[in-house]
Amino acid sequence: MYYMGVDIAKRVHVIGAVDERGKAVCKPMSFKNSGDGFERCICWLEGLAEEPDDVLVAMEATGHYWMALFSHLVAAGYAVCVINPMQVKAVRKLKGMEHVKNDRVDSELIAETLRIGQCEPSALADEKVQSLRVLTRYHQSIKGDVAEVKTQLICILDAYFPEYESLFSDPMCASSLALLELAPLPADLVRRKATTVSRTLLEASRGRLSEGKATEVMEAAKTSVGYRIGSEAASIQVRSLVRTIEFLQDEANKIAARIGALLRDIEPLVLTIPGVGEVTGAQIVAEIGDISRFASAKALVRYAGLDSSVSQSGEFDSGGGSISKGGDPYLRRSIWLAASRAWQYDTKLREFYRKKRAEGKPHRVAVTAVARKLCHIVFAVMRDKKEYDPDR
Repeated sequence: MYYMGVDIAKRVHVIGAVDERGKAVCKPMSFKNSGDGFERCICWLEGLAEEPDDVLVAMEATGHYWMALFSHLVAAGYAVCVINPMQVKAVRKLKGMEHVKNDRVDSELIAETLRIGQCEPSALADEKVQSLRVLTRYHQSIKGDVAEVKTQLICILDAYFPEYESLFSDPMCASSLALLELAPLPADLVRRKATTVSRTLLEASRGRLSEGKATEVMEAAKTSVGYRIGSEAASIQVRSLVRTIEFLQDEANKIAARIGALLRDIEPLVLTIPGVGEVTGAQIVAEIGDISRFASAKALVRYAGLDSSVSQSGEFDSGGGSISKGGDPYLRRSIWLAASRAWQYDTKLREFYRKKRAEGKPHRVAVTAVARKLCHIVFAVMRDKKEYDPDR
């Protein structure tokens, strides 16, 4: 058996090989991230071993650059493992090579990691699951962009209209954004007619805000102690940020609708689990993929990085440390978010959460414990193809 390691890069990959004793069998070879480059890689592999069954290939999960080569090698009949870069880092340290790093050395280190790590061949998700994974990750990215833009907007308002924060329970609600687009800063507001401000708030709030709110806002603008220098440019920026927020939120809603439709087609039973909404449930399903990949619920907990780290030496035993965070960060985040809601709605999970709190555990630690239990629930629901039943 030969163990191959591919150091992945954007344009040029490097492949190296070791035998069953960990000895390099040939000089590493570089090849382009292209069709011709992939064929060059296949020829190189065939020169070392006549049959694909005599070869096991590994590559790090480096961004998205590994995916095309992975697909090509699998199509050619080779077993390929996608390994965690942390594993390679550990082997580098084991070999005393922390300060030695180049593509050729890295390719052989990846091959050696494969040889001693007992890694299992990886598999790409099917079409629907991959689509769900792409959309849920993109949706998360959009929501992150929205949060960043909102932070910029709040910073400007804090400087130019510090009183604004107290005018709305949520300064980023639809009524507030409509008002900011109409009149971003105090100087803009005082030039507007009270009837215009009132009508804008009334329409944006669908009749919930009365004329009294318009009066309150305009009075705050007249007496504002906010910064005034550069207010014209700041006003332009506020309007631009508001339009950006509205655009991103609209895109997020469209993506969420598509995500919901895909989830109902692929694995709708996860929605029977308390705390699991469409987007969160979709991300859980997308990151897990085929549940049969996991031998047990504990394996799923480890894959999510929710397993406890261990600190034990001699007579000292910490009794379990913080979570390892060594698995899929998207899955870990979605499971944790679901757990933070699940304990409020499910009787047994609420009892478990309160038990942990009674033991002196902080809120986040207690929710993490619930998240581990939720992994077991998700595993059972997806494995058995049955709705969640708290009495099972």
